[in-house]
Amino acid sequence: MTDIHDDEDANRPRTLTNSQVIAFMAGHWMGEPKRFALIATLMLASTACDLSIPWATRDLIDAVATPTSPTDKAWIAWASLSALYLAFYCLRSGMFRLSNGFYSRIMARMVTRAFARVQAFSADWHASNFAGATVRRVSRAMWGYDSASDALLWMLTPTLVVLSGLAISIGLKWPVAGVFVAVLVVAFAIFNILVSTYYIRPVNLASTALDSQIGANLADAIGGNPVVKGFGAEAREEKRFADHVSIWRAAQHRTWNSFNTVSWGQNLFLVILQAGLTGQLVYAWSHGDATPGDVAFGITSFIVMAGYMRNFSEITRMLQKGLDDMVDVATYMRTEPQLADRPDAAPFRGELGEVVFDRVTFGYENAARPLYQDFTLVVAPGERVALVGPTGAGKSTFVKLLQRLYDVQAGRILIDGQDIAHVSQGSLRRAIAVVPQDPALFHRTIAENISYARP
Repeated sequence: MTDIHDDEDANRPRTLTNSQVIAFMAGHWMGEPKRFALIATLMLASTACDLSIPWATRDLIDAVATPTSPTDKAWIAWASLSALYLAFYCLRSGMFRLSNGFYSRIMARMVTRAFARVQAFSADWHASNFAGATVRRVSRAMWGYDSASDALLWMLTPTLVVLSGLAISIGLKWPVAGVFVAVLVVAFAIFNILVSTYYIRPVNLASTALDSQIGANLADAIGGNPVVKGFGAEAREEKRFADHVSIWRAAQHRTWNSFNTVSWGQNLFLVILQAGLTGQLVYAWSHGDATPGDVAFGITSFIVMAGYMRNFSEITRMLQKGLDDMVDVATYMRTEPQLADRPDAAPFRGELGEVVFDRVTFGYENAARPLYQDFTLVVAPGERVALVGPTGAGKSTFVKLLQRLYDVQAGRILIDGQDIAHVSQGSLRRAIAVVPQDPALFHRTIAENISYARP
């Protein structure tokens, strides 16, 4: 297997289901329950207007098609139809205006909380995860929320309300036609749930993982640019990156083709709905059981239903991609930090600087043997100590344990008599002056970099 396929993001299992990711998203909605309720009310009200348009169309057609009908009746029907359209667009516009601020606040909250959670993860976690892939996952999640919320709230919910509402309306007047529409709508919903879960999601997750892989490799190559230039390896890195992009392109192509395939199935449902519904109404009209307005009602109902159903492939694509883009951050938020402060952790108070390693045992995960085994050392206040040894002997690890970047498996570490496992990590690290072996600079001003330890 080549290194192209060895990226941890591509092979890392997605453990959360769609319903779990939706629950994560709904938790953010409930952060502003009153605003969410108002937006949902406007959405349902606008959908009710859309649902009423076929009835208003029927009344207008019957009024103008009946020679003996009073003129006023036609004008009233016209005014009702026009008012419904006006109310629909006004309510829809108000809903979107309110949701703009609602969305932006949730997206900001989501990305800042995800950043804070990633910051809280252990040094071991960060060493095991590509920084570029992590950046890609966090930034992608807020736009995944945008797509999934649009699809679920403003597209899927109105679609289900309209389809079920019109099926009931048709069934009240023409039971056979109503049953036909209801069965078709249920079959349509089941079809979309099954293909989304078992067909679209697997291929979409694969392309999403490869998208993270591109970000990881791009960050890796750009971050290591001095090494690349030092060995004249630009062409080699370009080929390696192009190979990654080529694999992503093939996966993305399969994903888009899967959406097109599903769209064919959805359009087949539309053809059956159009032929079956209008055919039954024409049959009823030919037997004197339906007026021209009733036929117009059926045709308008189909047009309204088709408008919603035709968008179902786009809804499916947006919803599934949005959920898959959020799954990593949703997983982060369900994952507790590997090194957490104790509930009763007190701030560290450094005074003299006595350091004690008391029978410490520590080894890295999956290591053949521990680096420290029942290790004891006392460094007196003011004493200077040099750690000497070959690579891998544990010199850097000594400092990392002192900062509590890792927890020891046995024993304890004390500074000025305080067990570092019992104090808050932030206060401990702020009290220790460290010159990193490999200093890293932020892309900020020189002054900000120099003053980072004590801003």
